[in-house]
Amino acid sequence: KTASDSPPLLDPTDPPERDVTFVPSKTPYDPRHMLAGTTTPEGEKLTGFFDEGSFQECLDGWGRSVVTGRAKLGGIPMGVIAVETRN
Repeated sequence: KTASDSPPLLDPTDPPERDVTFVPSKTPYDPRHMLAGTTTPEGEKLTGFFDEGSFQECLDGWGRSVVTGRAKLGGIPMGVIAVETRN
């Protein structure tokens, strides 16, 4: 393998055509819920943007206003950067 090789494509854990059921609110919210999904207090599972269970946050605690990590979208590995807008 070399640095110019494409990352390996893996079978997605979610179908690529699935709906993202998490809807951001107008009030500040945790961006990790949009990325990875969440469960409501009533027990309803809301899916996030990336394949289920694939988001791994890195450098948490380093930059409080930015969420960084890695995830898979349709089985394709990628880097993630999201802005944290909560105070």
